[in-house]
Amino acid sequence: MRVLIVEDQAEIAALLEEKLVHAGFVADIVGAVAEARAAIEAVDYGVMLLDRRLPDGDGVAIIRSVREDRPNMRVLMLTAMRGIDEMVEGLDAGADDYLTKPFDPEELMARIRAVLRRPGPQAVPSVQVGALSFELDEQRGFVNGRQFLAPKLELVLLGALMRRAGLAVTRAALLEEIYGAQDAAQVDALKMLIHRLRQRLKNQGARADIHAARGIGYLIRSAQE
Repeated sequence: MRVLIVEDQAEIAALLEEKLVHAGFVADIVGAVAEARAAIEAVDYGVMLLDRRLPDGDGVAIIRSVREDRPNMRVLMLTAMRGIDEMVEGLDAGADDYLTKPFDPEELMARIRAVLRRPGPQAVPSVQVGALSFELDEQRGFVNGRQFLAPKLELVLLGALMRRAGLAVTRAALLEEIYGAQDAAQVDALKMLIHRLRQRLKNQGARADIHAARGIGYLIRSAQE
């Protein structure tokens, strides 16, 4: 799962990234409200860790648009603003939890796990391509009722393509979603991942093909089309 860290203090951001990566998440870091908005538009994050005092505004301003555009994203505010009124303001704006600095990293991870266990405000429908059905919120697929088995990175790639099924997804968008904003130059690795996923789809009878869109990237569609 992808996590967006919105934090302008480099040491804290690095600590958060280290804990998240160790726990199996993919983490991206931004340090301003405008950067957070751009990241949310580009990537479907599962969780956002959000500071309030940012160089270009209050992090609370982001939450309202997140609730409109990404209703299933979990938002955990992580801030030095400790007042009850400030906490109430953040929660009323739509944050799922509110943790004040300084914080214990283990408590933070426990709170992330807790908010992820809560049911989202709305179920994300599965996407069907050929015989493949893919659950976007759970990042898992099924072929004729049998679970589609694949390594983690291939499932992330598959999710990125299935979320935009029938449309070309740029290489840049795929690289960022799979490898993260800090490591988005692995073009050869993406080609190999595409090759392996194509073969796996064929071997498991998914009747779904990945096609190269010349000069753009890749798209997935039914093998019958």
